[in-house]
Amino acid sequence: MALKKTNTYLKYSQLGIQMFVTIGLCGWLGFKMDEWWNSGKSLYIIIMIFIGAFGAFYMLFKSLPKDN
Repeated sequence: MALKKTNTYLKYSQLGIQMFVTIGLCGWLGFKMDEWWNSGKSLYIIIMIFIGAFGAFYMLFKSLPKDN
């Protein structure tokens, strides 16, 4: 019983870390895109953060157990 509970904690902590890293990398990429194209606005960082958040939440919902 304790092992199953530990595995559940590890699974969901891994999902949290995955979400953080995905959104962070997309934000960093958007920041670099803003630097490269020198747009003067933070357009790319906002777009990339939204894309990263969408992808992270998609992976989260995809990995949750299905209730049948």
